Amino acid sequence: MQIKVIYFAQLADLAGKNEETRELTDSSPAALYTTVSAAYNFPHEFAHLQVAINHQLSAHETELQDGDTIAFLPPMTGG
Repeated sequence: MQIKVIYFAQLADLAGKNEETRELTDSSPAALYTTVSAAYNFPHEFAHLQVAINHQLSAHETELQDGDTIAFLPPMTGG
């Protein structure tokens, strides 16, 4: 299945891109994050992120479907 991944803030900087399409065999957002985290050396644990699937905040356990868009939202800091 193909999933569009959107990166924001620090994750976009580390990935060197704002989005990409990934081919998956596991429908778990956690498994996808493990893959991209290893590829781009993301510093955050999956449990500390918010997940948006198809532009809606979603539970970490929500299964992905072919053609979905997912965004991993890192913790925000402000000042």
